[in-house]
Amino acid sequence: MLKLSKKWWYALKAILYIAENKNKLIKILDLSKNLDISESLLRRIISDLEKSWIVITIKGRIWWVKIWKELNNISIYDILYSVWEELWITDCAKWLFCENIENCNTTILFSNLQKSFNGILKLQTLDKIIK
Repeated sequence: MLKLSKKWWYALKAILYIAENKNKLIKILDLSKNLDISESLLRRIISDLEKSWIVITIKGRIWWVKIWKELNNISIYDILYSVWEELWITDCAKWLFCENIENCNTTILFSNLQKSFNGILKLQTLDKIIK
């Protein structure tokens, strides 16, 4: 069942903060302090976002981070997916398998809900959120 974790919430908060300062390099330490997120967790989240080409980092004694893509090319779906958050509204939607498929009247319903949910997350891009 879909449950959004603190990791997802922190990733969203971090990316929104970074996006508002799109053309600036931001210190991870400052980001951590401003958002009240532990620096070690924030580094892991930023690393996941970097693997998805959402942000770029400069690593050294001090870590810096900056948005890599255009804001209209970064969706909430992309952010969730990059931090490996569960995006499935039910377990059967996740595995595309139901042991009780012969007697289940909700398979089509949950399949359609999942498609709609993913579509909504993909339509919500950072440029629409940050105005």
